[in-house]
Amino acid sequence: MSLVATYHLDTPVYDPFFERVSDLRLEIEQVAACAPDTLLMTFWAETDHWPAFEAELERSDTATMIRHLRSEDGRERCQLRLPASTTTYWDWTAVGGVLLASTVTRHGATTRMEFPDQEALRTYRERCSERGMGFSLSSLTDAGTGSDRRSQPLTPSQREIVALAVERGYFEVPRRTSMVELAAECGISDQAASERLRRGLSNLLESGVFDTLWAPASRGTPKVR
Repeated sequence: MSLVATYHLDTPVYDPFFERVSDLRLEIEQVAACAPDTLLMTFWAETDHWPAFEAELERSDTATMIRHLRSEDGRERCQLRLPASTTTYWDWTAVGGVLLASTVTRHGATTRMEFPDQEALRTYRERCSERGMGFSLSSLTDAGTGSDRRSQPLTPSQREIVALAVERGYFEVPRRTSMVELAAECGISDQAASERLRRGLSNLLESGVFDTLWAPASRGTPKVR
């Protein structure tokens, strides 16, 4: 049975961006090979300093922005090209790895990837080590546990602010924290925080995750199981 690994990986190819845009957060959706030596990466970029990020891309000797797709929740969906040699793309595809999710910050990349078996994961880890990229495994589970959109309806950034809002008492009456304070803790603007929280709650409701908590009782009154 295949395995889903969550791991942290050093990402030197992105380091120049974070030197000047420390709050930058990249949520990678897809990576595909345009040619043996060139990759096309589709991602969501989040920062309060977008002009600085664009300036870094223009100065970059490796990554090249080719398309801005759309804006949503204070984020920008974009595509760029970068050399395959600066990534581990061919290393994980060679062993049958399938990218599930990856979030890149100034601390490195946190990635979820499905591997055919432990041998494939071991081989990939060794290749990362040979390339001088620090690899740290966080968790390993059977892919057959049924992880899907329903069980994980939120993006990492949405999950962060929803959990923070609950922890800080944002939904309590009276509220124990404000949107300004939540935004400050997440390192984003008030508007971006509000949009992200709204989108996260909307995704939770649309995913049906609350169906496991509520069931119809007599006369349509909600009943906790």
